[in-house]
Amino acid sequence: MGSPVKRKDILLQRRREILAAAADLFSRGGYHGVTMDAIAQRARVSKGNLYWYFGSKQEMFQLLFEDIVQTLVGPLVDIMESEWPPRQKLRALASACLDAAEANPEAVRLLWRIAIQPELGELLSAQYSKRIGPFIDYLKPIFTALGDDDPDATAMLYAVSLDALMALAVIGGDTYDRAKLMSVIEKVFMNFGGEKDDQSCLGSSG
Repeated sequence: MGSPVKRKDILLQRRREILAAAADLFSRGGYHGVTMDAIAQRARVSKGNLYWYFGSKQEMFQLLFEDIVQTLVGPLVDIMESEWPPRQKLRALASACLDAAEANPEAVRLLWRIAIQPELGELLSAQYSKRIGPFIDYLKPIFTALGDDDPDATAMLYAVSLDALMALAVIGGDTYDRAKLMSVIEKVFMNFGGEKDDQSCLGSSG
């Protein structure tokens, strides 16, 4: 019998494998189109063992949602904690969102599939508010510093625009033009208060 530490590692790895199998199925069939039987079969575990790891399909879906959000928005934390000037932060945040979407297209697709599941509306609303509320509060003083007359509304619009940017990066196909999108972000959100700073780096977070 292995040590308790090794056994714990094995159990965590098995959970990750099951979630990966579920994510693959959810990304293809949505929430309604996937059963616990199908997840068990894909993960190569019995249905009884599956319920030992996860109490329900909705629990698995929620954990996947939280993992996706962390994957996509985690890279923003260092930018938010930096001492960069306001415009440079806004450019870097937009660029980092595009980087995350380009690197994790399946995560973005799954996130949108989650968003259209009616029975998960309450869960999604709570999770979205938990994520977007503090981010908007963080953005308000940035737009205030730039001289925006309505920083509350602009902060909300910018935050929502980043979600749209990530979707475009994945589903835009031949119409996706990163440089053009960054240029639009520049014009719409960074032209307040006169002169721009000299650290413009469209399409780059550096």
